[in-house]
Amino acid sequence: MDYGYAITRAWKITWKYKILWIFGILAGCGSTGGSNNSSEYSRSIEDMPPEIIEMGDKALIFFSQPVVIIGLIIFVLFFIMLITFFSTIGRVGLISGTYKAEMDAEKLSFGELLKDGKSRFWPFFGMNFLVSLPFIIVIFGLIGAGIFVAFSADNATNAEEFLVGFIPVICVIFCCLFLFSLVIGMIMQQAQNAMIIEELGISASIMRGWEIFKNGLGHIILIAIILFIIGAIVGVSLALPVLVVVVPSIISFVLHEAKSFQPLIIAGLCLVAYLPIALIANGVLTTYAQAVWTLTYLQLSEETPKITKEDTIVEYA
Repeated sequence: MDYGYAITRAWKITWKYKILWIFGILAGCGSTGGSNNSSEYSRSIEDMPPEIIEMGDKALIFFSQPVVIIGLIIFVLFFIMLITFFSTIGRVGLISGTYKAEMDAEKLSFGELLKDGKSRFWPFFGMNFLVSLPFIIVIFGLIGAGIFVAFSADNATNAEEFLVGFIPVICVIFCCLFLFSLVIGMIMQQAQNAMIIEELGISASIMRGWEIFKNGLGHIILIAIILFIIGAIVGVSLALPVLVVVVPSIISFVLHEAKSFQPLIIAGLCLVAYLPIALIANGVLTTYAQAVWTLTYLQLSEETPKITKEDTIVEYA
């Protein structure tokens, strides 16, 4: 495993084939006081200007209407589907584009990569959805069970006692799920590359991803750590301008040094102006990270026997 080649070559591909940034932006869509001071803010609502209080009351009444709630739910579901579609197209385009660039393609066109994304959309989406489904069921099942038992309790005391004992259990389970999801994520990263590069089906891609992960575990973990450090540095750099603008505005508003929404409005306008820069930077980072993973896969796959169409689950059991 040549780490230097994967890291440097990924950047060369990212910089040379800037059309990949578009797919990186799309893929990134799919990419988180003590109690003694409570009396100091007990009159915070009363101290606000009347027009702000009136605006808040109107907003609360508006968003509490059943029609508005249903509309928001529909909008959120539509937004999730849209993000999922663009993220999947972007991820497939990045893998396909990086592979073609590594195969010395002179030029990558948007239409070509978009065609690749659409042609492999359903298998790619289906594989990721099937792997994510158990996590979704467990998480929503635990949350639903907690809410049901809490509301079914005989009195508030019993509900409180249940929640006190249930919340630590939830935290432990979520921590375990998080660690497990990291492992599954690294396996799926290899499976996604296998599906696009070797044109495998869903089950064969997952098996191939597991084989690559198992045989190159140390290399994959090291690459993941390197990318995490790079992502953390870039993430902090991108977040600093936001913190510089937003935090003083919020502090000013909370401490009532501002008697209107003007500081928050100015901060919002600054964030809107900064958003395109952040999107492009995140797209470049996503492109680079995926390029590293794809080049890592290409190196590790050379030492792992390929899965043919005749291979079955029994043969790999």
